[in-house]
Amino acid sequence: MSKHQHDQNAGALWRYFKDVISWVKITFPVYRKEMKGIEWGTLYNKYKDIVYDTKKLEKEILKLIDDDEVQSIKGIYVYILTGEEKYLNLRGFDDKIKRKVYEKQKGICPRCGKDKHYELSEMEADHIKPWHEGGKTTEDNCQMLCLQHNRSKSGK
Repeated sequence: MSKHQHDQNAGALWRYFKDVISWVKITFPVYRKEMKGIEWGTLYNKYKDIVYDTKKLEKEILKLIDDDEVQSIKGIYVYILTGEEKYLNLRGFDDKIKRKVYEKQKGICPRCGKDKHYELSEMEADHIKPWHEGGKTTEDNCQMLCLQHNRSKSGK
């Protein structure tokens, strides 16, 4: 907006700005301070034509706010629209859990099999039951995968 503040006719830009604000207010009628600073224009451009059940969205937002695994309240709004968990900044497995699971697996990636041994630095912690299916960040829901298998599995 500020880039165009001195344009002779910024009417189209002003209409767009108002459209974005209206869309956000309609889609997310409950305002929270964490909504500030989100790239709403980009989200509007991609998702404006989708009709959302705002009550269902609000219920999901409250569930995510209450989830101890979610570290980014701001990211909840982007996640709700995109479905990409990376925006939630989910709590990761701590180093102690990673080490315990690594030792239990003896450095073997369950996907590669027993023929290949990895150093801890060559592996990443993975949720056995994915977070979006209710899996928690606990030792019994952790497995260590080699970098290749973990990244191909999660689409990183």
